[in-house]
Amino acid sequence: SRRVFEVIKAAGITTPVIHHIAFDSSAVRDEIVIKTGSWVGGLLVDGLGDGALIEAPHEDLDFLRTTSFGLLQGSRMRNTKTEYVSCPSCGRTLFNLQEVTDQIRTKTGHLPGVAIAVMGCIVNGPGEMADADFGYVGGAPGKIDLYVGKEVVQRGIPMEGACDALVQLIKDHGRWVEPPAEEEEEAAKEVASVA
Repeated sequence: SRRVFEVIKAAGITTPVIHHIAFDSSAVRDEIVIKTGSWVGGLLVDGLGDGALIEAPHEDLDFLRTTSFGLLQGSRMRNTKTEYVSCPSCGRTLFNLQEVTDQIRTKTGHLPGVAIAVMGCIVNGPGEMADADFGYVGGAPGKIDLYVGKEVVQRGIPMEGACDALVQLIKDHGRWVEPPAEEEEEAAKEVASVA
């Protein structure tokens, strides 16, 4: 595939290129996602192509659309949803990483183009979240530090109010948009079902 792009470039062709990936009816969802990412993802990351068309006649359009947008988001071509970066969790993690990440996703999942890092501690957290717009990092037991980019802007926030403080920080920096009414209702139902 890379050779095709070399020829296109050498010929001075500027026509957009859409990668077409076709699957037969035996392909399962995991296979579609993994093969699409491995076949096309690297090319898109390197700027070789302008999009992807995933053809799997046995799959529903919503799955194919979600997979396509996920591929474009992962290759930094189009941001259609909030991006989250999280550490893998270790013995230094100062809070329940999965639980807190879910709480943050519930409150911020409607912010396309915003990257939020959720890191368990300050040891590796700031380095791992270098590309995030906002960071939520365990600073001490029961305390959270909030970041904008690589800079700490609030230290020692009690965990109980840290998610709300993160939302306020996003608002203060002009990156917040109100969720559509139906998303608010769905988020409230999701929180109620977990509680």
